[in-house]
Amino acid sequence: MRGKISYFVTMHRIVVLGFMGSGKTTIGKQLAENLQIPFLDSDHIIAEKAGMSINEIFAAMGEQAFRRMEEKVIEDLSALPEFVLAVGGGMPAIPGVMERLNQLGTTVYLEVSRYELLRRLLKDRSQRPLLKDKTEIELKEYIDQLYHARQSFYVKASLVLQNDALDFQDVLKALNLR
Repeated sequence: MRGKISYFVTMHRIVVLGFMGSGKTTIGKQLAENLQIPFLDSDHIIAEKAGMSINEIFAAMGEQAFRRMEEKVIEDLSALPEFVLAVGGGMPAIPGVMERLNQLGTTVYLEVSRYELLRRLLKDRSQRPLLKDKTEIELKEYIDQLYHARQSFYVKASLVLQNDALDFQDVLKALNLR
C-alpha cells in the first residue's frame, strides 16, 4: 500500500479509479454496501442518460462527446452528500479531471500490475467489446500503452492501493473506516 497510510475519510464520497479490470466495480459495490451508501458507476450513469451503450455513444458521437459526458457526471455528483463512485478508466486522464475528482471526494487508485491486468482481461475479454477481438499479444500491447499513458494521472489519487489481491476490507482499513 502506498499513499497516506493514516488517511482518514471524513466525508463518505469515495471515488474508485484504475485501469479496466482493476476491481473498481467489485470493490466499489462492496464499500458502498458496507458503508450503506449509494454505489454509482460513471459509465452506467452516462449510458442511462444517453439511452445507449458506451460503445454506441462512441460510434454515434465520438470520444470527445463521451469525455464531455464524463465531466458532466462529476458536476452533477457534486450535489450529492455521499456515494461510492467507480469511474471509467480513461476519465482521470482528461485534462483537469483528476484534480476535480480529488475535490469531489477521497480518490482511491486500485493499482494492478500489468501482468495481473493481462491475466484478468484475457479471462473476461469477451465481456469487453473493445477487447474481444484482440489477440493476447495485441491485448498486452494495448495494456502497456494505456497503462503508461494513464499512470501519471492515477497516482494523483488520495490513496494508492496495490490491488493484485486486495479485498474491500483492506480498502476499509486503509481508509480508516474499519
